[in-house]
Amino acid sequence: MIMMKVVGNRRLPDSPEESLRRAERLIAEADLLASHPRPRGFVFKAKTWEAYESWKREQTNPRLW
Repeated sequence: MIMMKVVGNRRLPDSPEESLRRAERLIAEADLLASHPRPRGFVFKAKTWEAYESWKREQTNPRLW
């Protein structure tokens, strides 16, 4: 017979509502710690990959991509 060491107790899964509350709280805390503001949603269309890479390099906010 093989003995297995068990550390701690298994948590019961959260309800969907509790998971959503925890996720929203984590996102709010991350926004407080972030050095750049969260950008509004937008669509950037580049004609070529080179144009996209050029635009991406010019951005100072790492949250844009």
